Amino acid sequence: MTRHKKVTTRDIAKECFVSQSAVSMILSGRTDIHFSEETITLVKETAKKLGYEYKPRMRRIALTQSDTILILCPSLASEYYTTLIQSITERAEEAELYTLVAHTNRIVKREEYYLQLAEDTNFYGIIYTYPPQAIHFLNKKRHQIPLVMISDYNPQLKVELLELDSKKAGCLVAKHLIELGHRNIAYISTPLAPFELPRLRRLSGMQEEFKRQGLNPDFIQVFSADISSLNSYVTGNKYYNTGYHLTMEYLKKPTDITAFVGTTDMIAIGIIDALTNSGFKIPKDFSVCGFDNSVASSFANISLTTVDHSIEDKGISAVEMLTKQHETKSKDKKNSAKKKPLLRLEYEPQLIIRGSSGKRK
Repeated sequence: MTRHKKVTTRDIAKECFVSQSAVSMILSGRTDIHFSEETITLVKETAKKLGYEYKPRMRRIALTQSDTILILCPSLASEYYTTLIQSITERAEEAELYTLVAHTNRIVKREEYYLQLAEDTNFYGIIYTYPPQAIHFLNKKRHQIPLVMISDYNPQLKVELLELDSKKAGCLVAKHLIELGHRNIAYISTPLAPFELPRLRRLSGMQEEFKRQGLNPDFIQVFSADISSLNSYVTGNKYYNTGYHLTMEYLKKPTDITAFVGTTDMIAIGIIDALTNSGFKIPKDFSVCGFDNSVASSFANISLTTVDHSIEDKGISAVEMLTKQHETKSKDKKNSAKKKPLLRLEYEPQLIIRGSSGKRK
């Protein structure tokens, strides 16, 4: 005798292209969460068509995330992101809001899942801390939930932006090293995938500055980790290990490099350790620079020249931009046809010169 597989809310969600949580809430008759009439009808009709048997449970206290900000973050192994998340959280608490961090590991399906979840559960808003991949999905959702992105500008995205001009940051580092007499520079980075805008734009900024100074941009040699090697590192050390191991590999052969640039401070610190463990002096033998101005970069035994781009201030501004969107939404309820302008706010990057960079010998 053939036994039929029992229909679940997961089956209905897959058929309707919505989240499983949305199906559960609609079929349980939740009234504290808003769904479109079209979605409600689709879910109910699909459940009936598939033969789903709903068994009511004891109703729990209704929960809502209308006072919670969802923070989408690609990595928790970077001081940049942990500092940014802390800043967002502290400002949210001042506004009597909560925060929830969603780690995506830059996987587009995870992004789309959390975006759908945010819509289904009525979050206060979303703060993206990195360049998104789910661009088409995001552009559709921006009308349904307040959204702020902290990243380099992407003309494909129609969302409010706290802009990181990574190209400008790259120019600052290149100009500094050129003024010190350096011409042959190594750029050490985690994978340079097309969606990794900050890493690519920092390199582009350095290359543009070389051209501006009448120098061949090919003097900048690029060394980047591949995904497989990155995944082999312990999570908390992947940036440091990238800098350390790529530098050690490079030192195995004759070199004309006189300066190294890590695409993050932690990569640059890995570079410093690789050089010093190989018997070199910094900045006597090599100069080293990074990006982010993390707390560790200011430690006396590191003293890293780096670029500051107002991490904490951006976290504060992101929450305030979400709050402003809510205020504007309330004012515009009577005139829903009114076109709302998108806000873009940019913080100027600042070069912080410390002991890791010096004149070329």
